Amino acid sequence: MIPKAHHQDLSPGRRGEVRHEPDDPGLGPEGYRISITPERTLVTAGGPAGRFYALGTLARTTGTGTIEDRPRYGWRGVMLDVARHFMPKEFVLKLIDLLAVHRMNVLHLHLTDDQGWRLHIDRYPRLTEVSGEHYTHDDIREIVAYAAERFVTIVPEIEMPGHAQAAIAAYPWLGNDPDRQLPVWDVPGISKHVFSLDERTIRFCQDVLDEVAELFPGPYVHIGGDECPTEEWEGNPRGLDPGKARGWFLSRLKAPGKRLVYWYERDDGPPGAAAMVWLEESLPGDREVIYAPHERTYLDYAPWPGEPGANGRVLTLRQVYGFAPPDGILGVQCQLWTEYMPDPEAVERMAFPRLCAFAEVAWGSADDDYTDFLRRLPSHLARLGVASGPVMP
Repeated sequence: MIPKAHHQDLSPGRRGEVRHEPDDPGLGPEGYRISITPERTLVTAGGPAGRFYALGTLARTTGTGTIEDRPRYGWRGVMLDVARHFMPKEFVLKLIDLLAVHRMNVLHLHLTDDQGWRLHIDRYPRLTEVSGEHYTHDDIREIVAYAAERFVTIVPEIEMPGHAQAAIAAYPWLGNDPDRQLPVWDVPGISKHVFSLDERTIRFCQDVLDEVAELFPGPYVHIGGDECPTEEWEGNPRGLDPGKARGWFLSRLKAPGKRLVYWYERDDGPPGAAAMVWLEESLPGDREVIYAPHERTYLDYAPWPGEPGANGRVLTLRQVYGFAPPDGILGVQCQLWTEYMPDPEAVERMAFPRLCAFAEVAWGSADDDYTDFLRRLPSHLARLGVASGPVMP
């Protein structure tokens, strides 16, 4: 999408040479200013990311005038679930390009779940052996480098202590019945089989996080933490209250040199971890917040009544464009859960055009003029060249 700049007065006309001015820190690291006259175009940015966004805007701008723009939120994310259905590396790279066009700066990869473990771990090779398709370390290095060139940070997610059946299928001793051999789960939904509270299981999780922290250079690692059934923790040897065991488990974890993020359901995450808020609840006052309420950000929900989607829920294009996150948060994120998206084309059809609307919300350029957004949308989708779902007024 061509986000509407906050300060612009563009008139038809030609423009001359492009000249890069020194950085202006007052614009912020991702902000920029473009001044266009028939004689020359002056580009000023607050930093390398701002210059990257400025040149992208300039390439799609005609006429003369001034544009000054900067994002409302520092974290502008898209979560791609590659665990339920594996997504090829080539599609991940394509998605990074699409994020960069929309000035989104985080790709959150949901790498593990009941239905698959998609990241090779040197210390525990059976994790990917039992799950099949996965990313090698070389794949991840390529993805990370490709994203960095486009000012997109990759945030890996290793889900724990729930959503763990694929890991338990590989190493039964991670579960609460070490003598039981489970398969990788092959149906939608949430398995009741979760990690045990044993010290050996905690050590496994820490080993994995150590390796993940080395592989992903970004500042954040996501540890999941949501939707964790507790029945297998009844009568656990540690004598922990099952309702409090999840918090105890998460508090034992760290990723060297990283800030942890977890799916916020209650304030029982690790000290200092950022809260990814997906339920419609009050925000935690003492944590950084990435706001991701499912009713406005889950792009696996049907884009229109009567269309296929998850859980019978609907999230229309108009609703996404009208999403109004609060101020004072780290950022916002939309989610592409793939339980009902078996391949890249299905993901594209569910993502677009709603991701275009979300990008304007995340940047801060969305307003009450939904009609103008619809007017700009067809030509933008044609430039993207993606499979697109319905565009409804």
